[in-house]
Amino acid sequence: MIVIEGMDNSGKSTLAQSLGDYMELIVQESEGPPKSDEEINERVDRYAELEDVLFVRHPVISNSIYGKFRPEGDPITPGRAMLFYEAKPTLIYCDAGDRGYEGHSLKDHDTPRHQQLLAENQQNLLREYRLWAAKYAHFIYRIGDDVDQFIATVYFYDQFNRA
Repeated sequence: MIVIEGMDNSGKSTLAQSLGDYMELIVQESEGPPKSDEEINERVDRYAELEDVLFVRHPVISNSIYGKFRPEGDPITPGRAMLFYEAKPTLIYCDAGDRGYEGHSLKDHDTPRHQQLLAENQQNLLREYRLWAAKYAHFIYRIGDDVDQFIATVYFYDQFNRA
């Protein structure tokens, strides 16, 4: 399992498409914020069953970060989060830097509420993602990095860990 995480407009989907094509992985785009506690936990369980998938965001990670700024918090149960990290996915953080959201491609799940959350908490979200990345990420990608070199590095890391 490979997971690409980061704030909106940080290059996750673009990187995922190139990396998924190169590694012949299915790319699972984010399904957005939780519809309910039950739905998001079922999503985590469903994702755990998938193989050879590259995730553009994973609920365990993104909800732990975005949940700090939503009144309802993080709905993912601690046991599910523990199992996710014990599975040792390859974790890639896309750092948005100071890009902001100008030019961000809106997705169907980008509700007005979600957009407001982003606008009001951009710097706090960036800080929380960077703290997460310092603890968990295997790789950090920034728009402008050499994509071919980055993909080759992730590929060889993945192959080494499968051996």
